[in-house]
Amino acid sequence: MDRPLELDLLRTFTAVADTGSFTAAAERVSRTQSAVSMQIKRLEELLGRRVFERTSRTIALTGHGRILIDYARRMLSLHDESLRRLANPDVAGRARVGVTEYFLPGELPRLLARFAAAHPQVQLDVRMGLSRDLRADVRAGRLDVAIVRLDERAGEPEPFWREPQVWVAAESWERDKAVPMPLVALPPGCVLREFAMETFKRRGLAWRLAYTGSSMASVQAAILAGLGVSILAQSSVQPGMRVLARGRDWPDPGERRVGLL
Repeated sequence: MDRPLELDLLRTFTAVADTGSFTAAAERVSRTQSAVSMQIKRLEELLGRRVFERTSRTIALTGHGRILIDYARRMLSLHDESLRRLANPDVAGRARVGVTEYFLPGELPRLLARFAAAHPQVQLDVRMGLSRDLRADVRAGRLDVAIVRLDERAGEPEPFWREPQVWVAAESWERDKAVPMPLVALPPGCVLREFAMETFKRRGLAWRLAYTGSSMASVQAAILAGLGVSILAQSSVQPGMRVLARGRDWPDPGERRVGLL
């Protein structure tokens, strides 16, 4: 291959890999779904290799795609960092940042590393938590900025991130109708916990709270251990988890809308 890879193609490629969806990737890169499909096709033609395995339900990286994703992230990171460093003057100080538990848990270390590389003189104080608590801390002046799940009824800003939410369980989990449905969730105040409880109540389904985790990592661990079902953002689904098919038992939990306060 003697033609260079375009950064625009690599950005779209990483968006699809991160979201697992051409639709969600299109939202991230501000393009139509058809344009995203065309860019992935062009990337595969340039490489002479397939980077995604596609079925009617899933999108997964091929072996060549897994090799490319690491290089793509590094190239995009260097490109974006260089532009930020040249465009912005050096800044120093302290930034108090809140991040919702559900915001791209696998991507947060990389995002923080990029910020630290672009602004090495800034001290970051980062707190993870429920959107409700982070929102209150911004209003009270305890945080400078927060990445939160947006409340559509509160007239908050437009989201910079959207993704579907899904019911999940461990791959080995089997429903036993003789016992109450076990629910795995974050503490009270989590809207997905409330949605799950309301769903079971409306259906007249016997259920029990099997596990309450203090963090997204602990909720993911409980799901993988087979302790029960839960609702996660698509980006929080890990290998070893099974997405439960939507239907009467598992109604659509909608999409996550994340924005900056």
